[in-house]
Order: sequence, then C-alpha cells, then structure tokens
Amino acid sequence: MSDQIKKEIFGGRLKQLMKSYGETTYSLGERFNLSPPSISRYTRAEMAPKMTTIYALADYFDVNPQWLMGQSVSMYQSDILDDSDIDANHSLIEISVYDEIRYDLPIFSNHRLKETLHLPLNRLSEWGPVFGYRIPDDTMAPVLKSGDLVVIRLSTDIKSGDAVAFHVNRENMMIRKVIVQGGQIIAQPLNPSADAACYQINKNHVQFIGRVVYCLHREETYFNA
Repeated sequence: MSDQIKKEIFGGRLKQLMKSYGETTYSLGERFNLSPPSISRYTRAEMAPKMTTIYALADYFDVNPQWLMGQSVSMYQSDILDDSDIDANHSLIEISVYDEIRYDLPIFSNHRLKETLHLPLNRLSEWGPVFGYRIPDDTMAPVLKSGDLVVIRLSTDIKSGDAVAFHVNRENMMIRKVIVQGGQIIAQPLNPSADAACYQINKNHVQFIGRVVYCLHREETYFNA
C-alpha cells in the first residue's frame, strides 16, 4: 500500500513534525525500532514506510494518518462538535460571546459582543460552565477559522490532542492544539503556515482556561457591487 503515500509530501511533513517535537533520526529510530538511515531516507522522499509505521508515527505525533501520507485533508482529526451534532429540538439557552480574554480580568468581565450563541440545555448540562469566543484569525484553520464562534468549556483537566484555550506569559488568551509533555506543552496551530511553540508551564506562566467543545462556522458572504 506504499503507493498511496506521496513520498515527497510525507517526507516534508515528517521532517516538520520531528522538528516540532525535537526528534532526531536517532531518537525517532530508537522509539520505533527503525534505523536512522531509514528515517533519513523517509525525510528525503527516497523511501516510503509500511502502513503500520505510518499509523504508529501518526499516533505518536497525534496527527491524521491520511494527512501524514500526503493527502489533502486536515492535519488533525477534530472531536469538536458543530451544528450537525446539535439537536435544536431541545430548549435553547443563550450564552455570551467575547472577542478577547485578557489575563488580568476575570473571564466574564471581558468585552462582550452583541452576537450570542444559542445552545441546547442538555449540552450545557453536560459541559458545565462555558463561554463563547470569536476566533480572531486563521491560526487554527481549517478546523477553526477567523470569525467562527466557539464554545469553551471551563476546565484545567487538559489532555494531549485537545484544542485548548490558555494564557501564556500573562498575554491574552490563545487557542492551540496542545501536546502535554511533563512540565511543558507544545502549542500546535492547525494551519501549516503557522509555527508551533514550546512553553514551560511554570516559567512561561501557562494558565489553562478550558477546551473547545463546539464551533459555529461563519461562512463568508459575497455581495455584488
């Protein structure tokens, strides 16, 4: 099945992931019982791995295996709900939406937008305390795009792979896909053109707020002149 792997794209993406995770051909080879020369040949698009290796690498780097193979799909497999997962037959509750969450203010003291989100009571009962937020840019595209409205469930119980809302270095809240590694996190944007960053939880004053559980996508509207 190696003919389904686009070797040049796979090699570039593997190299990108290795750099983000601080892996070398030697460390990755030891982790997966592969020789360093084999991994070098992968990154140079000289050889394609077995499918079992693809899935093992995708699981370790927490990415979509189809994306790793070079397909034109999302880098990550999202578990964020959207409108298709919401049953509008339930009673709806209105929640406020914010355009920024400052470090020096309680969450619900930040500037509220005029627009609101309406969500079923049964979902809110399941999630507990939440707030709405408008995505400011395309750093998390294609899953979360500029202008999308998301619901953030308040929680400090964060696991690797979540789309997490957090403060770092006492700056305004950001949302990134987070990989937790001991006392540090790797903050991964979903947009391939944006760079990942590594933060020490204590040194960089990382403060977790919660995780994204729902997204209302805002489609662009075009008007004729």
